Amino acid sequence: MLLAQRTVAFDPATHGFAFPNAFVNVVLTLPNGAEIATAGRCGGMAYAALDYFVPGQPVPRLRPELWAPNRVPPDSHWLAKYFTTRLRDSFFTGSAAKFVTWSLHSDDPTWVFKGVSRWTKEEELPRLMASIDRGRPVVLGLVVARSLGAIGDNHQVVAYGYERSADGRVTVTVYDNNTPDRPVTLTSSQDQHDWTASNGHVWRGFFVQDYTPKSPRVLTRHAPDASAPMTTGQIAKLSHVWTGLTLHSHALPYTHPGTDGLQQVTCFGGSDDNDRWLIVGASAGISLTHGSVIRLRHERTGRWLHSRSGVPSPISRQQEVSATDDESLDTWRVELERPGPWLAGSRVRLVHVQTDTYLHSHRGFDPELTASQQEVTTVPQHDADCWWTVLELT
Repeated sequence: MLLAQRTVAFDPATHGFAFPNAFVNVVLTLPNGAEIATAGRCGGMAYAALDYFVPGQPVPRLRPELWAPNRVPPDSHWLAKYFTTRLRDSFFTGSAAKFVTWSLHSDDPTWVFKGVSRWTKEEELPRLMASIDRGRPVVLGLVVARSLGAIGDNHQVVAYGYERSADGRVTVTVYDNNTPDRPVTLTSSQDQHDWTASNGHVWRGFFVQDYTPKSPRVLTRHAPDASAPMTTGQIAKLSHVWTGLTLHSHALPYTHPGTDGLQQVTCFGGSDDNDRWLIVGASAGISLTHGSVIRLRHERTGRWLHSRSGVPSPISRQQEVSATDDESLDTWRVELERPGPWLAGSRVRLVHVQTDTYLHSHRGFDPELTASQQEVTTVPQHDADCWWTVLELT
């Protein structure tokens, strides 16, 4: 019989990240050269999930297939950087010291200390339950390590529900970023010292972590269904897969040596109407597939995505990408990983037909030459920086 049951309206398939915590992350190198690594960026992902959930902002639901084979945003991506920042924030809290102290203490009580098992059930579990009763999910520090050398095996998750039975059995429901898109439960019976997770792990105990919200970057409120078919006549925001920034233009001309002085095209770290591009074909409503040829018209200024051989870009001196009034100059070929329909969640390369070069972007900018935004170019050989995906679709 259940004595108590509470759940906050947090759903891992909506409010969690769609990719697993598969980051490689060394957080500290000791004077002797030894490295302390965490189990990915679990604390950063847990804190970030709450950063979006608390103010009701949509979490970026980017699919792991975008970054195959690693399945997580690369370090050059703004989201990966955000996780790193929030991971460090999670360590610089008073509660984080328990990762160290609990890893050095036994499960059982001693003549001085309660031990990890009693600390969890007598002190931390009531704190967790009280917060969830108030409608507030919490970040939990899960402890498995029994020495400082294994401290990186500890973990961080978001707890958003619990059940307590008359026989003393307790189940805590969590978003575990190692197991995306579905709930994970931590269960312990009355006489059980540890906690058994439904995804196969056993944890010595857990504690509620201190958490202070931070305003996250919100690039869209209307992320498309990953399986939505792309057609002409749609207005899309395109995101650069490797950095997460958005294809953008604004009514400023290039002024660097060798330029044709046309309107700048960049990648932008924010979100506004200058990121919107109309997909143009022979007529509206045509389904787009691998090999389809389109034109892209910047909605706000009415100019067309353009490139020209022999015109250098401002920073890397690759082929410049700009926006032009002449709609007859440029077409772009859709190139997918395999033949088939272009879906919103797909990775796509856009090939400039007239010069047979690939739309490209990369880290680095000049404050004057690209309005402090990331350079966009075309290149003759494609690489990882030539992948794009649809961020928003109307």
